[in-house]
Amino acid sequence: MNKIFSSIILLLLLIPSFLLFMPLSVSAQSSNSFSATAQWLTSPPYVTPGERLVPLQVTLTYHGSGNITNVEIYPIQTGPFLVISNTQLYSIPVIIPNQEYELTFIGNITPHIPLGIYNFYLEVTYLENGVEISQTVPVQIPIIGYVQLSAVAQTTGTIFPGEQDVPINLIIYNTGTVSATNVTLFLNSTYPFQFVTKEINIPLLSAGSSATAQAIVNVYNNATIGSYKLPITALVFGSYHSLNVTIEINSNQTIGGEILTPYVTLNSGPNQLGVPVDLQLIYTGPVPVNSYSIQIELPKGFSNITGGDLIYVNGGSLQSYEEFPVSFVVNIYNASLGGYTIPLKVIWNTIEGSGVSVSVIQYLTFTLYLMGQSNLEIIPSSSSLTAGAINNITLIVMNIGSGNVYNLTLSVSSQELSILNSLPKIGLIKPNQSVKVPLEVYVPSNYQGTPVQFSVSISYLDSVYQESEYQQQIGLYVSPLLAPLTPITAMLNPGVVSPNTFISANLILSNTLNTTLYNLSITVSSPIYINSTTFNLAVLKSGSQYSIPITIYSQNSGTYSISLTIVYYQGNIQREEQISIPVYVAQINSPTIPILIQFNSSTLLTGEVEYTKLLVENILNQPLYNVTISLASQGTLYVNVTTITLPLLKPLQELYVPIEVYTQTAGIVSVTASISYYQQGELKQAQEIINNLAAGSVNIIITGVSYVPTIVVRGGLVSVTATIYNFGTGPANGLTVTVFPPRGISVIGQNTYYVGNLGSDTSSTFTFAFRINNSTKPGTYTIPIEYTYTNDIGQVLHSYSNITLQILNASTTFTNSFRNTSNSSNHILLIIVAIVIIVLIIILAIVFLRRKR
Repeated sequence: MNKIFSSIILLLLLIPSFLLFMPLSVSAQSSNSFSATAQWLTSPPYVTPGERLVPLQVTLTYHGSGNITNVEIYPIQTGPFLVISNTQLYSIPVIIPNQEYELTFIGNITPHIPLGIYNFYLEVTYLENGVEISQTVPVQIPIIGYVQLSAVAQTTGTIFPGEQDVPINLIIYNTGTVSATNVTLFLNSTYPFQFVTKEINIPLLSAGSSATAQAIVNVYNNATIGSYKLPITALVFGSYHSLNVTIEINSNQTIGGEILTPYVTLNSGPNQLGVPVDLQLIYTGPVPVNSYSIQIELPKGFSNITGGDLIYVNGGSLQSYEEFPVSFVVNIYNASLGGYTIPLKVIWNTIEGSGVSVSVIQYLTFTLYLMGQSNLEIIPSSSSLTAGAINNITLIVMNIGSGNVYNLTLSVSSQELSILNSLPKIGLIKPNQSVKVPLEVYVPSNYQGTPVQFSVSISYLDSVYQESEYQQQIGLYVSPLLAPLTPITAMLNPGVVSPNTFISANLILSNTLNTTLYNLSITVSSPIYINSTTFNLAVLKSGSQYSIPITIYSQNSGTYSISLTIVYYQGNIQREEQISIPVYVAQINSPTIPILIQFNSSTLLTGEVEYTKLLVENILNQPLYNVTISLASQGTLYVNVTTITLPLLKPLQELYVPIEVYTQTAGIVSVTASISYYQQGELKQAQEIINNLAAGSVNIIITGVSYVPTIVVRGGLVSVTATIYNFGTGPANGLTVTVFPPRGISVIGQNTYYVGNLGSDTSSTFTFAFRINNSTKPGTYTIPIEYTYTNDIGQVLHSYSNITLQILNASTTFTNSFRNTSNSSNHILLIIVAIVIIVLIIILAIVFLRRKR
């Protein structure tokens, strides 16, 4: 008993191992993907509903990352394209990534369906890593062809009442876009004609051509003279078309005429009023007519000038074979673009040989085509180019006409510019719509400051699929080249010094490049005294500053320039840079008085009224009474306050007096202060000169941002061009723009862009290219921007703004998440079962051991 029980326990212990090592049925999720395009192997490449045995060529592309085997491809039998045999199968042993395969299927088009773009589906099954995977691939197929038939009957000689076996030639016109095959004509007998021929088969009726078939008719004995309209039914691709032909019965003369312009094309479209239509007719009767009357019946969507659907045209006498025009005006409302068959009823009024007046009725038709106004226009997004650089331009192609434009192919040519990219094809532009087309051009440096031209040619199909071409010359201006990037900027701190005094100052050098500079040799020259003129610096790192202490002395006040010549190495290349720094030597106050007066702002702004304060300070440890300060501006500085009265200045007291200042001059500005006060009962008077620096303000604002491409996706590249405007009153000299993208976004190339000098009320642009990492989450990202520039008094300043990027998910491939979920659930279920069995085994073992004891 114990042995049997031990065997059972051993077997139970082995069950989890068997379960863990059992082969699992796994349907692996595949990231492999197929895409497909298709074209009809017909000429022209259009098909129509009901057409049979048409070949379709499918280009299948595999986008996976590894080879797949045992590939089988077969069509799914759904409309509108039905393959003639559901066993049609393509088998491919091995497919490698990015490989294209040409597959041809022959099938029938479902009859009576609207024209449009439909999906045809392929089922692709294959093995990947030993796992069978199936994928349904959609293929877009256009069914936009159409067959349009009209008919004309011709007879030889005159037809008389009672004639038998009269041959009539039926001319069938196909004005559609698709060739018609196996056209069957059903001839219906109608008074006064009886068709001996009942059916006629036309094997092929090509698009834009005609075919002639002969029919035999008998004429009733009681037929009267006149024109008769006979109905004919045509069966094409499973659809019936109603046609009408006119046959005339005469006695001893043929009264009638012909339309010399059976096809009239109008460059007009919907919602156009007062459109003129011109026809040319010829009277072919053997005798003159006294008069004629024409009744024109307009189709739906058209009207005469009063809103009706009939137009009457009357005329006088005509001689035999005399041509005459028929002109009228129509209003076009909601009529679609395309062809319209318009019937005419012509009444010829003539005199027979016996002097009897006879009116002969004749029915004619002509085809009116509404082409629409396929009017294209191209507008460039920019009016200027940059010399010596690659320029990204957006061409806005607009359809300002009334008809659709199809299959646009664009090409650009220029004798001055280098076109770097090929332009994409555009499938459709509807009326009043536009499409943006990116264009990348390189402009040679020698074209700077001159206009250049390039020609854009567009081949397209108009609204009735006729080939057309449009050309436009576009002229742009090439902006002059900017000064080269200034790697090193310099400023003096302090920028204002006093005369007749040795002043300690610092020359501050900044490296604006993204690379380190080595072995800098600095030579200083100036009209004022500087204690040292040569300096050496081993390294100046990217974005870092270095201060050089100097001593300055000047006997006279004024504005001077310190010139720096800097020789350095950038990599293995030796470079040299010249920099000029202004030094302002201000006037000093004389005599020294116990009242100090100065501006609260270290720098005033030019070109605008600045609201600041004057600091009035008593530097003595005793009170001053009845202080009167009279201000007199010097030069172009204006102040709104001329007299300041203070009853008391306490010991060491500081007072701030609001004041408005305006100046248009950059540099040192001065105000003379005449001061009177009482100190210990004694009246004292003095003058003091208030000095300060004035500089133009710089206010850089981003006024517009464009993105190429306009949709930013993960794993993609984007070029961002921002337009900036200086709304300040002074220039931003040597302006550089530096971007600091967040994690997940990296700059392609340098993260610093040199703009150059950006004057007041002036705009410019900067462009950066970014790479979006695959791991970057979708969302809105802010990219900080730092502007570095020098104002018009030599101060190096910084300001900041930012741009944003909206990042979307990249397009995903087909995956089978259901199978993956089921596989994961199977694993979890097996683990749970194994844990339960192990727990049961432990419980049984404990019970057995206790009983044994």
